[in-house]
Amino acid sequence: MKLEELRKIEGIEIVKNEKAVPNGTTSVRVAKTLLLAHNHVAERVAKLYKRTVVYETLLSLFKTSCTLSKEDFLKRALSRIKLLLNAEEVYLFDSGKSYSASGKKLSLDEVKKEHQSCSVRELKNKLHLVVVRREKLDEEDDLLCRKFLELVAILSERFWNLKEDVQRLRKRQDDLTRLVEIQKEHIKRMRIIYYVSQAMRSVYDLKNLYRVILLSLVSERGFNFDRAILLKKEDSTNSLVVVSAIGGDSLQEHEELKQYLRRRNLRYTDLVQFLREESLTFSFETNFNEKVNGKRFYFQEHPIFERVVMRKAIVRISKEVLKRIRHEVSDVLDILENNEFVVFPLVGRWDTLGAVIVDNKFTQKTITDLDLDVLKLFSESAGLALENAISYGNLKEKTLALQRQNELVEKLRNFSESILENLETAVITVDKEGRITEWNRKATLLFGFGKESVIGKKLKDLPGFEEIGAIAESVLEENEPLFLNFYKFEDKFFNMRFSPLKDTKTHLLDGVIISIDDVTELYKFEEERKRKERLSILGEMAARVAHEIRNPITIIGGFIKRMRKHIDDPDTLKKYIDIVTNELVRLEGIVKEVLEYSKEEQILEFTEFNLNELVKEVYILFEEKLKEMNIDFCFETDNENLIVQADRSRIKQVLINLVQNAMEATGENGKIRIKSEDMYEKVRVQVWNSGPSIPEELKEKIFSPFFTTKTQGTGLGLPICRKIIEDEHGGKIWVENVENGVLFIFEVPKRPRKGVKE
Repeated sequence: MKLEELRKIEGIEIVKNEKAVPNGTTSVRVAKTLLLAHNHVAERVAKLYKRTVVYETLLSLFKTSCTLSKEDFLKRALSRIKLLLNAEEVYLFDSGKSYSASGKKLSLDEVKKEHQSCSVRELKNKLHLVVVRREKLDEEDDLLCRKFLELVAILSERFWNLKEDVQRLRKRQDDLTRLVEIQKEHIKRMRIIYYVSQAMRSVYDLKNLYRVILLSLVSERGFNFDRAILLKKEDSTNSLVVVSAIGGDSLQEHEELKQYLRRRNLRYTDLVQFLREESLTFSFETNFNEKVNGKRFYFQEHPIFERVVMRKAIVRISKEVLKRIRHEVSDVLDILENNEFVVFPLVGRWDTLGAVIVDNKFTQKTITDLDLDVLKLFSESAGLALENAISYGNLKEKTLALQRQNELVEKLRNFSESILENLETAVITVDKEGRITEWNRKATLLFGFGKESVIGKKLKDLPGFEEIGAIAESVLEENEPLFLNFYKFEDKFFNMRFSPLKDTKTHLLDGVIISIDDVTELYKFEEERKRKERLSILGEMAARVAHEIRNPITIIGGFIKRMRKHIDDPDTLKKYIDIVTNELVRLEGIVKEVLEYSKEEQILEFTEFNLNELVKEVYILFEEKLKEMNIDFCFETDNENLIVQADRSRIKQVLINLVQNAMEATGENGKIRIKSEDMYEKVRVQVWNSGPSIPEELKEKIFSPFFTTKTQGTGLGLPICRKIIEDEHGGKIWVENVENGVLFIFEVPKRPRKGVKE
């Protein structure tokens, strides 16, 4: 029903302006229009018209809700309701959110406070519609408010929420689509890393591996960067050196390189084959390669390379970053001539082995975060491959060196075995348990045991080797070499050397080497030589003795003649008898020394005694003579209980000789000092006197038989001392000129050496 059609109905008056409603007339307001009903039928028609307008408005609003957002719909709907109700303002409150026809944002309490005459309609305590006007709402107005609230509730529950869900789903779909694309790119990059890693793991030559790394970075089937530079770390100089590079210095070089790689790619079915085989033959050189090859960058305190090498970080350089550090990285910018690039490390298991620089100078493609993530994985994979290649190269060199060493060792072993088997010296080795580990051909010839029959057996268990085995065990315990000269074994004589056998690496004792020389013939020759020497000495001795004996015999003969003349003079006779007796004692001493030296073998009696006590006994023998000559005598020792096992009487004879010689050398008012020392396995005795030094040319001669610087004497005193110390006790005796005097020294073992007859 149109508003114009209402005019035709009797009893209805349409007015535009406010005026007083006559008595008995009902008014119905529709927007700005006021319908006056003058009868009961007209009243019902006017109210029906208003209700029709209300429903038409709600239907119209419902239709517009399908094309508008919630905000726009509510703004338009509230404006329509404001107009229809002829209100000052209309507010809608939905779960705390405020909407109004004019766009004001007030809370429900603020509206009530500001407009106390406002009408409030609510639905389920969630939706509130506030109408601000002077007139109260009639039945149709109230219907409009309730139906609008119901419409908003239905739209919120069934449409707007669904629409928001659809929008969210669409957004989520878009996000998922983007995520799928990112994941596809990730998978593609991961597949590239997998293939590149496969290719790198199959290459062990460093130069080929460098090319695999660089080709994978610039190839379109790889990571598709424009250029890549590989630098090797040098620890000795704290620097990075460019060892290889791929890329162009100009756009033309770049396009030629990409076309070349594209053509080469077509020859291969997969990336692994391309990288592996192209690394063997790739030779595409550009000006860029020549420009950067061999360049050196010192990474300490360098703003880029220090972080890459020391912190193992990936560094992305952009124009913004370069504004701060351009002057500090001019060395890199000079070769790249580009403001955006990435430097990443080649990281091994323990250290950074090098670095790689990549950029997109010609395509100007942005290096994304995904690129950085991929380069991080590639960095670790390439670093490990590089480390493996270096280790393989080192291992190969060591293997070749070891192979050469093994060949040399084998030659040396064969050579050593050949020498060992052909030596004229018998060689026996035993381990720490005393078991035989080596037995050469000469040992078999000397002792009659075959090598196979003795290897693994204990040396001292072999017949006749009991003492030799015991000596070897003592060498193992003491870790000192031992020599045995003219050791008698059955009917033969051997020179034996027992040497500790040590491991060349650990220097720990592994056993003993026994080298044995058959000196039976030498022994016989030496004995014959000594016999002839003794005969020669006896001849000299006879002349010497004859000379020495002549004087006492002449004296004795002379005094015997005098005794005949004075036979009746007892006093004179007694005087002459004393002189003859002294000369006979002197003659007896000469004969005794000669017999002592010329005796071939002396039966020794080895006993344990304190050497210091023996020195004191010798001092007592000469005490009166020392006081008579006013000689200052002193005795020192570093061990009061200096026990030795030796022939006591023979060692005493040596001490007597040395003290007597010292007294004669120093004379009256001289000084003599005796000192005994504990030398662990032996003892040392020093006899010093303050007499004149012995000329160097005479120091060795004084130990020769019959050599003497005295007017009287046979010259056998010191030779007898040497015989006792060296031949009988296995020691050593010598003389030294020291400050303010002469020092005679002798050493003897604390225990008799093997082979000495006790």
